[in-house]
Amino acid sequence: QQTLGMTHEEFFNTYFTGQKDLAVMGTLKREERHAFLSRVLGYERLDLARVDVRETRNALNGELKGLESGLVDRAALEKARQEAEGRLKEARGAVKSAESARGDAEKRLAEEEPRWKDWQMRRERTLSMDGDRRIAEKEVETARQEFQRLDRELAAARDARRQLDQLEPTLAPIHALEREQEQLDALQKEESARREDEAQLKELRRTTARLEKRIAELLPAEEALAAVEREATLVAEELAVAERAAEEVRSAWVRDRQDAETKRNELREQWKDVKQERDQIVALGPEGICPTCRRPLGAEYRNVLTVLDAQLTSIKDNGEFFARRVEQLDAEPVAVRDTEKTRDEVVTRSRGVSERAGKVRAEVEERRRASSERETASRRSTELEQRLATRATGYDSDRHEAVRAQLAALKPVLLEATALKDRAGRGEILVREAELAEKVLSTREVRAKELTAAVKALGFAEGEFDAARQRHERALAQVRAAEVQLAQMRGELTGAESALAEARRREAERGEREKQVGDLRIRLRLHTELDRALGDLRTSLNAAMRPEIATLASGFLSDLTDGRYADVELSEDYRVIVLDEELPKPVLSGGEEDLANLVLRLAISQMIAERAGQPLSLLVLDEIFGSLDETRRQHVLTLLRRLGDRFPQVILITHVEQIREGLDRVIRVDYDAGRGTSVARDDTATLGGADAGVAA
Repeated sequence: QQTLGMTHEEFFNTYFTGQKDLAVMGTLKREERHAFLSRVLGYERLDLARVDVRETRNALNGELKGLESGLVDRAALEKARQEAEGRLKEARGAVKSAESARGDAEKRLAEEEPRWKDWQMRRERTLSMDGDRRIAEKEVETARQEFQRLDRELAAARDARRQLDQLEPTLAPIHALEREQEQLDALQKEESARREDEAQLKELRRTTARLEKRIAELLPAEEALAAVEREATLVAEELAVAERAAEEVRSAWVRDRQDAETKRNELREQWKDVKQERDQIVALGPEGICPTCRRPLGAEYRNVLTVLDAQLTSIKDNGEFFARRVEQLDAEPVAVRDTEKTRDEVVTRSRGVSERAGKVRAEVEERRRASSERETASRRSTELEQRLATRATGYDSDRHEAVRAQLAALKPVLLEATALKDRAGRGEILVREAELAEKVLSTREVRAKELTAAVKALGFAEGEFDAARQRHERALAQVRAAEVQLAQMRGELTGAESALAEARRREAERGEREKQVGDLRIRLRLHTELDRALGDLRTSLNAAMRPEIATLASGFLSDLTDGRYADVELSEDYRVIVLDEELPKPVLSGGEEDLANLVLRLAISQMIAERAGQPLSLLVLDEIFGSLDETRRQHVLTLLRRLGDRFPQVILITHVEQIREGLDRVIRVDYDAGRGTSVARDDTATLGGADAGVAA
């Protein structure tokens, strides 16, 4: 459909004339015939164009109404512009007055600004010096407290020194006891480590003996492994051979059974088809129409039944043979059972050999692990023996407990001596810190006195500072108020300018819309006229279509009847009316009616090819010679050859043997009853002719 520009139905109503379908135009309804001819001749494009024109016209009409309804009154726009111009003039005067008032306020602020800044600087210097003064006084107090603290700690250090001197005779034996305890602690650790090493060495020796015994027990596994693996390889190869043999025997049996079942089923279906065909021919009788060739069998009736009976007998005999074959193959053959039994026996032996091989491999791996563990234990035992030889000896637990008891009794004295020593040791440091603290205190007292005198010298008064601030704030407030007023007036000026611009824009916009309305009215008139013109053109084409087809058909009919009938007319439902001496012929024979319908189909096909620009140059005619005599058949062939410039290829499907001499190429199709298939063969040697025929 995409390639030809025609639907499947349109192709079979024009270029393809089916058997008994010559009068297809008369079978269509009026609406169907109108749509069919418009489609194949390309006239439907006028309808599509007219739809597009109407859609555009409706859109233009809606847009025109929208623009006309949106036009604003011209007088109202002019009044709004005049009001905006008056507002703009007033706003400009107000801005000038506000600018003058702001200038006066800024002048007063400029006079107060230097005096206010001077007072701010004096206040900042005063506050800064006063803050420094308070900090200096705080630092004097801190330095005095630090000096007093150091003096108290110095007195405590001197007292601790006197007490430490009194305890010195008691502390002399404590140091000797502490050194002895350190030596005894070290010997105790060595003794504990010795016992732990001896226990580990004993355990390692037991482990080594056990591993050596197990290694000796597993020695035969190394020798048996190679033999077991060779046996496993041989059994695996034997199993592969047995499995292939079993699979091949079973596959051959299954394949033979499936082939026999398939052939039996095919013969059943073939017997049904041949039996149905024979029953149908018997029911129709010798004068009935053959369902295959579509003609009476006549004298061939008995021969056809004989052929069909022979086919049924052959099919039945073959079917019985394959049915017995299927029954024979239903039971499992002895060869299949024997090969599978042999395979199962080999599988059992293979499993036993695999189990023995796995057990031997596990024992070999265990012996290797035991050897590695024995070497590790031996190396560890040697290391422990070497370490035990270097351990210190001579630990005395009783002396250790006695030293601990003596130190525990002297511990309070030792703690007191340690605390006194710490306090006494800070004496020299405290002397230096006290001298430094005294100097810092003197320096800070001098600094505090100097800052107090400087604050008094500035002469700052809080009341005069507040008065200067109030004067500056009033001047600043007046400037800000003037700026706010000026901003308001400028905003009013901007609003007035915007209002005037908006009024002018609306006037310009109305002018543009008036121009658009004029353009749309012109386009609307053009599309209305184009819609009417397309309708008139379609009416004119429809009115001229039937006479043109009738003229083409008249020429074809004159050629086919040797000028006996030269004129043809078409009724409104495209029925062919043959004129005999300018009068409608009331009765047409079967051959004349077929000729009339044939020339109508040829005329329509030629008009489609010429007007619609179809790319197809082919006609297919199926059984159009059945009701024609020999003379008219030759006339039809001559006419088809004369149409070679328009349709260089014409295919004729027919059973009429007499016309084969007038064709360039003949392909014969025969039914082979024995094989149940159709066979095609080329009965001519001429190729590439203008006409071709198919005889069945």
